Amino acid sequence: MKKITLLLTGFFVFTLANAQDIKLKGDISAENNQIKNVADPTDAQDATTKSYVDTNVNAFSGSYNDLLNKPITITTDQANAITANNAKVSFPGFGSTSGTVLEGSTELFTGNYNDLLNKPITITTDQANAITANNAKISNIQVDWNANTGESAILNKPTVYLKDEVDLLLSQMQDQINSLKQEIQNLNPYSVVAYEGFDYDQGNTLYTKNGGDGWGEAWDNNLSAQNSFGVVNMHYIINSSSSYGGVYRSSRRSDMTYPNLESIGNYLGNDDMQTDVACFSFRNLSETISSGVYYVQFLVQFNDFSDADAGGALNNYFILNEDVSEKLVVRRKNGNIFMAKTKTSTDSADIVDTGVALKGASAAQFVIIQIDFDNNKTSIWVDPELSSFDYVNPSSPNAFLNYTFSFNRITLASQTKWDFGVPTLFDEISVIKKN
Repeated sequence: MKKITLLLTGFFVFTLANAQDIKLKGDISAENNQIKNVADPTDAQDATTKSYVDTNVNAFSGSYNDLLNKPITITTDQANAITANNAKVSFPGFGSTSGTVLEGSTELFTGNYNDLLNKPITITTDQANAITANNAKISNIQVDWNANTGESAILNKPTVYLKDEVDLLLSQMQDQINSLKQEIQNLNPYSVVAYEGFDYDQGNTLYTKNGGDGWGEAWDNNLSAQNSFGVVNMHYIINSSSSYGGVYRSSRRSDMTYPNLESIGNYLGNDDMQTDVACFSFRNLSETISSGVYYVQFLVQFNDFSDADAGGALNNYFILNEDVSEKLVVRRKNGNIFMAKTKTSTDSADIVDTGVALKGASAAQFVIIQIDFDNNKTSIWVDPELSSFDYVNPSSPNAFLNYTFSFNRITLASQTKWDFGVPTLFDEISVIKKN
């Protein structure tokens, strides 16, 4: 038995001695025995020895000098120099030696004010005294400002004028403005603020028509001026070719044209089949006129029969109203055209004769009224020469009233006694403002 054991043991030992690597698996216990002759570790997971650990752990002796990345320190002499203000403390990187505070060039700043960059601008004692004594001007700060040269060195200085110079400039400017206004007025001395040419289809009634310009409302009828409002009380749009029943015979009508006046051809009339029937139509302007200089003009054919023959056919008027109040009336009377404050005016201060005779059916007549609020005067021209009529500086009128009035409505009235004379017709109504 002993012999066999020795043979097995020798075989096992021989096998281990000749193996290159020993691979172990599972837990290995040295059973409280030492493992001898271990080599120094080379890989991260190698076992190490006591000698290797002692050598590396004791590499730091505990001395400050053995530390890495130590903070920069200064010497006692450097600290004393800083305390005595004999050295400049700069920031790292400003010296000739990178990464130091005091090491390197300290000649960048000697401690002298004159060595500073971007110093504030100063003035001399003499300059300060001149400013205090108000002998020098302070303008926007200029590097080259000099108390001795003063104003000449100030840039962007304001221009100063004396009061007389300012007054003269203002007067000259006002003269230029007035001159420009006059030039504009000469180019456009007046403007039309309202116009009615009765450009509607002939044979239709006037009521509710709203053509033209400058009006606030359509044409309407003044019911209070008559007992009833029916077909016989209506104004109609007619022209020289109208011949249907109830319309005036063409022999009783003028052409309703006037030299140098553009006229479309249709105009306003009323039914003559009834005896003594009066028609009243009115239309409001878009504004009330109460200042400045205005003209109101119209084309008219007033009947030319005598007042004695007219009987009840006396309601033939062109009226300017302020709302319902009569302010000015142009009418036929005693064979001429008159201007009055109201239809019933009789006082010489309230009614004037133009001296122009009625032409009846022989020709339409053109009337121009000027309301001059500036001079409290209302003038009338009948049948003027339009080619030479000057609205800016008109010639002497046929008649005038020392009187002006506000107005915002135009009323047309016509009445013809059956089988007497010619009817009253209206056309080409304009309201003109002098600029």
